[in-house]
Amino acid sequence: MAVILICDDDELYREIAAAAFNDSGHTILFATNGDEALATIADDPVDVLVTDLVMPGKDGLEVIKDVRRGTKPISVLAMTAGLASLKDPLLIAASAFGADDVIQKPFRPIALRQKVDALLAVAALKRGESAA
Repeated sequence: MAVILICDDDELYREIAAAAFNDSGHTILFATNGDEALATIADDPVDVLVTDLVMPGKDGLEVIKDVRRGTKPISVLAMTAGLASLKDPLLIAASAFGADDVIQKPFRPIALRQKVDALLAVAALKRGESAA
């Protein structure tokens, strides 16, 4: 099973993520800001980082950039509600900074789980493992 880190300053989206993976068997970790997420990644093995882009302090784009500078192979899913006029540019920027996929808020828990499952399957294929 995988270790999934959810980084979001919004408690509602942390709860939605918890619901999405409730019966998955994955270990779910939470961070409320970018600095917490990076500290968790430094201390724990993380397979997938799901990060909000708009947060106080270190934002999601900075987190993605720092993760990509590191040596740990971590899949990244970026998410944002952002301002309507900034949502698409932020998600495009996240991809440019190294996010493997993006998801727009609001989303249903099943949509989040499907995106993360797809990232885990691709990572397993890259390692030469079965996606099952």
